[in-house]
Amino acid sequence: MIEGKILKYYREKKGYTQEQLSKGICSVSHLSKIERGITEYSGEITAILSEQLKINIQDEVRNYKGFEETLEEWKNAIVMLDTEKMKEKKAAIDSNQLKDIPDFQVHYSLLLARHYLVNYEMEKCHKLMEKIKKIAINLSPYESNLYKHVQGIYYFSIGSYKDSIEVLKKIDSSYTSQEYYYHLAISYHAVYDSTLAYYYAQKALRYFQETLNFTRILDTETLIILQLNAQSQYSLKETRNYYYKLVQSAKKIQSVDRLIKLYYNLGEELFRRKHYEEAKEYLEKGLTLMKEEDFLFLTMLDLYINICYKGNLKSKESLLSDAKKGQRLSKKRKDQRYLYFNLHLLLLNEKEDSYYDYVENKVLPYLVQSGKKVLIQHYEIKLFRYYMETGQIEKAWSLSKKILQAEKSCYELD
Repeated sequence: MIEGKILKYYREKKGYTQEQLSKGICSVSHLSKIERGITEYSGEITAILSEQLKINIQDEVRNYKGFEETLEEWKNAIVMLDTEKMKEKKAAIDSNQLKDIPDFQVHYSLLLARHYLVNYEMEKCHKLMEKIKKIAINLSPYESNLYKHVQGIYYFSIGSYKDSIEVLKKIDSSYTSQEYYYHLAISYHAVYDSTLAYYYAQKALRYFQETLNFTRILDTETLIILQLNAQSQYSLKETRNYYYKLVQSAKKIQSVDRLIKLYYNLGEELFRRKHYEEAKEYLEKGLTLMKEEDFLFLTMLDLYINICYKGNLKSKESLLSDAKKGQRLSKKRKDQRYLYFNLHLLLLNEKEDSYYDYVENKVLPYLVQSGKKVLIQHYEIKLFRYYMETGQIEKAWSLSKKILQAEKSCYELD
């Protein structure tokens, strides 16, 4: 019963033992049963006990129920990615003493971890998740699923895509927040599994449409066009039209974050099709909307350098300056994307041998660990060609053998 939980919380908070609080009011065993909610009790007794604790029990019961509602509103704001409402609800919760009551502690902590993830505060999220991990065995079914969901988002955010997929797939059917389908979809997209990415994106889209979550509908439709182009390339005209509609939707809901991602995705698609100048224009539009400290700034800058280098659209000196900026920012953040900026610097400085040595010993091991299959294939092919061109036949054979051994014939049934 709520009253018993509240009495116990304030008794412990004020440093009373059960004996001290119950003295002259009821027996210690009766107070213990009230706190555990396993006995009937009179309103008179709870009124006297709350008077001793200098609280109004009726107000605290209303506060308890209101706190549950505010937690739910905070969760909904997080799912909607409504950052203003997130701040508002977090402030209301943080000012409420009941946030430390055992009933709410895990739920509150998990939502706080998600709040940190939305704001790209990875270190804070990691520390909080480590604390929750220690008590994971005692979580309720809902808390256990929510823990896996938050853990999956965290793994995705730090680039551990295989870990993200593994933990998100452990969420069971009792979990009603089907938002996690979206996080499964983007994780499969990150490892270039377009079939499963498309499958989970469609499931997520249905959920967001049912819940009228327009921001996330836009996110999911953006993901779907990426998968459609990956599976069977749309015509450039269709692709431009699709993105144009998404851009207008992003502007309509005044979502700068969505605009940035759309400019990045369209720029990447144009880059793949060798439309370098147009790709550069969209990347520049995205970069002008960003600050250097934004999480996606490094990803945008990495692609921008690739586009300008391949299309010969900027001077070597200017590209070196961009690459040095990316290297500096990524090292400051302890972000693994510094690997890509190191590659840019080696390439721009025409240090071919050092470039391929870095690919072999630094970049590929990281990509294998992250599960980025297409990038692994890309760099393995580059490395194989380099070995062949430089007469390193044994290394080329060793690499090709490893690749072939990892492949599986479509005729194998086991």
